[in-house]
Amino acid sequence: MTEYILMFSFLLLSTMVLYYLYERYFSHKSKTSSDIYLEALKDLLDGHQEKAFGKLREVVAEDSTNIDAYIRLGIILRENNKPKQALQVHKDLTLRSGLPADIKVEILKQLYLDYVDLKEFDTAEAALKELVDVKPKHRWALIKLLEIQKEQAKWDEAYDTAVRLLKIEENKSKKPLASFKYQMGDQLFKKREYHKARVLFKEAIGFDPHFVDAYLAIGDSYQEEERFEDALNFWNKMISNVPHQGHQVIERLKKVLFDLGRYGEINKICENILAHSPKNLTARLCLAEFYEKKGDADLAEEILVSIIDDYPDDIKSVVELIRIYLDKNNSQKIEQLLKTIDQKLHKKISVLQHSEPKAV
Repeated sequence: MTEYILMFSFLLLSTMVLYYLYERYFSHKSKTSSDIYLEALKDLLDGHQEKAFGKLREVVAEDSTNIDAYIRLGIILRENNKPKQALQVHKDLTLRSGLPADIKVEILKQLYLDYVDLKEFDTAEAALKELVDVKPKHRWALIKLLEIQKEQAKWDEAYDTAVRLLKIEENKSKKPLASFKYQMGDQLFKKREYHKARVLFKEAIGFDPHFVDAYLAIGDSYQEEERFEDALNFWNKMISNVPHQGHQVIERLKKVLFDLGRYGEINKICENILAHSPKNLTARLCLAEFYEKKGDADLAEEILVSIIDDYPDDIKSVVELIRIYLDKNNSQKIEQLLKTIDQKLHKKISVLQHSEPKAV
């Protein structure tokens, strides 16, 4: 009986040992690289990058044709602050021949991201350009290419990229292109190539008739060449085409008109702006200044009072009006003015406080 028990125990122990050896060595090895790859993808979805990385290394060790596994290894390296190692993994993939276009695109995308992490922007741009050569209508790549060209002030190239983007998006409006033409012109302006700069500024206005900076710059270029009449004409053209932005050109006009001995024309310009934008603060202040210099303090006072009625917190208007009252030796009006401003500001503060959402 004892003999049978010992034999049974031996067989049971042998079975357990064999089962352990099978699980430890044979069962694991029976998993295919595809199985391990799927497990790695699941780990990535679950946020377990370290586990996924180990499994992806197993996959590429057994199956060097699994390009996606290499790509994901590189991504994990980059996301864990190892962009140089990531770059090496992704660069090695570019040496392979016969890769499908979609795979090439993905590799180049990852190379761009690696180079950006390494702050190698010229090479990053080159990777995007190669990607676009492979897939000309890749919207993401064109957007990133445009961003990097704008960052590096490569406005000619950025313009071409923007044109391609508009075609892809089937956007018939050329308005978004105006800023690129303006920037190209601004580069020439800074080199004192004023005529060439104006050509580009005018193209910008052709794309966007309300592009204020281009109008201002054209006038500035004429002024630099001492072609003051041309500068005046173009700034007045801006007021006609973009009247609500006319105040931006007032200081320029004042200087040129003064130099030409025609400062008296500034009132008509201000009135033209106010005809389209009656509450325009800059134009109203300029008009008050004009009438005060002309000696019509009463009309200047009237304009300043109306400004303070609309803008009680405008310090310049208040100071100018007080100065007029001092010249007239009218302390009573100064006292009344300060009381009125105080009331208006308190009322404004009260309205703002009541409009604020109450804390729960």
